[in-house]
Amino acid sequence: MPCVRHVLANSDRPLLVQRVVQSLQRGELCVLPTETVYGIAMLPSHPHAAAAGRELKGRGDTQPYTWHLAHTADARRLVPTFSAGVERLVARYWPGPLTVLAPDGAGVLQGLRVPAHDFTREVIAACGEPLWLTSVNRHGEPPLRDAAAIEAGFGAGLAVIVDDGPSPLGLASTIVRQDTRRLTVLREGILGATEVLHTAANLVLFVCTGNTCRSPLAEALARELTAQKLGCAAADVLAHGIWFASAGTGTMDGMPASDGSLAVAAESQVDLTQHASRQVTRALVDRAGQIWCLAQSHRRALLAEFPHIAAKVRLLRPDALDVADPYGRDLPVYRRTRDEIRAVLQARLPEWLPA
Repeated sequence: MPCVRHVLANSDRPLLVQRVVQSLQRGELCVLPTETVYGIAMLPSHPHAAAAGRELKGRGDTQPYTWHLAHTADARRLVPTFSAGVERLVARYWPGPLTVLAPDGAGVLQGLRVPAHDFTREVIAACGEPLWLTSVNRHGEPPLRDAAAIEAGFGAGLAVIVDDGPSPLGLASTIVRQDTRRLTVLREGILGATEVLHTAANLVLFVCTGNTCRSPLAEALARELTAQKLGCAAADVLAHGIWFASAGTGTMDGMPASDGSLAVAAESQVDLTQHASRQVTRALVDRAGQIWCLAQSHRRALLAEFPHIAAKVRLLRPDALDVADPYGRDLPVYRRTRDEIRAVLQARLPEWLPA
């Protein structure tokens, strides 16, 4: 049966959905649009569809396909639980250009995605099961973004091509893998690794007044101590699902760390030279999973402006005393502040370490 290319904008949409579903149920290959690149669609329940897709692409037998879902909730049929970080990612980016690799109930990694294309999700829903989609290209070549080029190069092995014009993004999806202890970005697409890791992480926020002395020290020391506990580099803590940051209740954005904090941090092999102060904002406190205040005044200031965050705002010292402000004092005072903060952080580590 010859390949038929349907221009989506000129088609009877419900009828086209029905035609695509019928083709897939016969084990035929169809090309569907997504917001990233076009994908060769296969019905997983058909016994011959997967082999046909591999033959068309020249793809190895052991390389798995990615499940494409109509709705985020459908992921539970394939992967019972996501890590907290992956839950944050899918809440933010699905439907969208993110593929998640996560273990199923048997520990086998499954690739899942909810594409941001209404028609393709309608087809998946009408099939009654997730579809396998794979980019339209020969193994090792870039994906094709134009339906006419797909028809010219692959039409002999396809039943239907749904033409929705050039792929809007033109980049394959970002791929992240959920491992036991960390999240790994295997491939960057329109979503970069830094953005993905920050989105997935639990934000642990330290708050003082000016965000130039106490809270920058707390942020940097917490990252170092956590890295030591996890057995990784400080720069790798973010991949383990923890994002440390700091802010001030009465500061201006962009101020450097104080000279005293720079000096005593350097004595502990901690670099604060890139620190820039920032004012506490609603977006920041809403994003944070935990907020640690260096003094009672900071907690009062936060709750006066943002009363809804009371459950996650706590004093850093377990005895509810303030960590005294060293601003303007000499280095011995800064050293005592640094050492006090480090000791308290050691006691607080279990509060944010991943299970």
